[in-house]
Amino acid sequence: MCNLVVGAILAVVGVVLVGVSSFVGYGVVPGIVKRMIIDEVALLNETEQFERFERVPFLLTFKVFMFNITNPAEVLAGGIPELREQGPYVYKLNNSRLIGNMEEDILTYRRWESFEFDAEASYPHTEDDMTTIVNVAYHGLLQRAEKLFPFLLFAINQAMTSIFGANDSPIMTVRVRDLLFDGILLCQNPGIVGNVACSQIKTIGQDVQNLEELEDGTIQFTLLSYKQEIPSKEFTVYRGINEPNDLGRMISYDNSAALPYWQNDDGATSVCNTVRGTDSGIFNPFIDRDEPLYAFNTDICRTVELRYQHETEYKDIPTARFAVNEWMFDNNEGCYCLNTTDGITTPDGCLLKGAMELYSCVGAYLVLSYPHFLYADFTYQNGVIGMNPSEEDHRIILDLEPNTGTVIRGFKRAQFNIFQRPITSISGSQTLKTTLMPIFWVEESMELPDEFADMVKDRLLYPLNLVNILVPILIAVSALVAAIGLIIVIKVKCCN
Repeated sequence: MCNLVVGAILAVVGVVLVGVSSFVGYGVVPGIVKRMIIDEVALLNETEQFERFERVPFLLTFKVFMFNITNPAEVLAGGIPELREQGPYVYKLNNSRLIGNMEEDILTYRRWESFEFDAEASYPHTEDDMTTIVNVAYHGLLQRAEKLFPFLLFAINQAMTSIFGANDSPIMTVRVRDLLFDGILLCQNPGIVGNVACSQIKTIGQDVQNLEELEDGTIQFTLLSYKQEIPSKEFTVYRGINEPNDLGRMISYDNSAALPYWQNDDGATSVCNTVRGTDSGIFNPFIDRDEPLYAFNTDICRTVELRYQHETEYKDIPTARFAVNEWMFDNNEGCYCLNTTDGITTPDGCLLKGAMELYSCVGAYLVLSYPHFLYADFTYQNGVIGMNPSEEDHRIILDLEPNTGTVIRGFKRAQFNIFQRPITSISGSQTLKTTLMPIFWVEESMELPDEFADMVKDRLLYPLNLVNILVPILIAVSALVAAIGLIIVIKVKCCN
């Protein structure tokens, strides 16, 4: 009789423990852990998360790859350009946010970047290397002049040397540092005719982020110096305090809920101009793999859509990989077609698949693509020799810890191109074969350093793993107790 009572008690206690542990383990504890994650990632004042948001506590890596033209004489005579990738030129990128107004669940800020050349990572390349590339200022300024004041092109043709100096050619050989940051000078000694043309160029340059008029009236052209000279326009985003899924989500950019860069549909704001997503440095917790992520990129004035690819791992941290593939430049969303860039286009004036106009964004006839024309129309890929596209090396990739939304590893990649073509009345361009010419491509990357990877594992993932391990064990032990009690009861019954 005593054994029967003990068995019954064990069975009842075991069943109760199974129910209680299941309820606590799967009903109560996940809510506590979820609340802990929310408190950890929300942009609360005077927290480590806010400090990391305000100033990224480690340096990012910024790589530049030039497209060196190996047969310039043939290109000038109408031949197909043969290109060889030159680089990388590696820079340490300091990334911070200048916080402005802050409300209960909303804050405003501007992004600020600065570059420091990494000689060790760049070796054997140095900023003193010479590179022979398509002359971006030459093509960009003359193509714009062709549209804005074609009546001046004959006069400009007579003053080319006074405008462009030693770089009076569709192709130029230049020091890498000068091209990227220190500047190439235009209109140094323009003369009478050249001064008329240069005055017009200065007017054009007011809207071009790569041109700057110096105090002596000279015009300076660079590819990247604008990125560290002035902060970005203002972001207004949610802090994720009231609604975790809104963490970092943009409300407006430059005080507007819509972008001004792309075509709108019958007066209504198009999907291309819709402000959405984050600034790519922060994402909401509890990532839904069935939904795309959106990140706004100020360099290209548009939102990028990232879609889930597969599970991966980084330094023992399970991550979800999101990527941007062929849909970014498939041109199905016609609002990205500005129909202003002359070159190799479809009959309606839009660029072929794999390329996007940047005129409304940067004020120049630059064309954006993936590096090495990945996913681009073969007309662009085969227009030059030397393209070797690779999905792994040339697309945009983002690895996130899915519970916290923490960016563990990311690679932003883009290639900038310009159409090389004959320009009305400019004698030096008449023999050129019309080609979309790659200028350079860049990769901005980050990989979470060991210190911060350990922090993610210890402070955020450890509680989750503990719950995932202990709760099933507790339920199993409780079930075992119930089973033992039931066995005792059955044996006692059988013996009697």
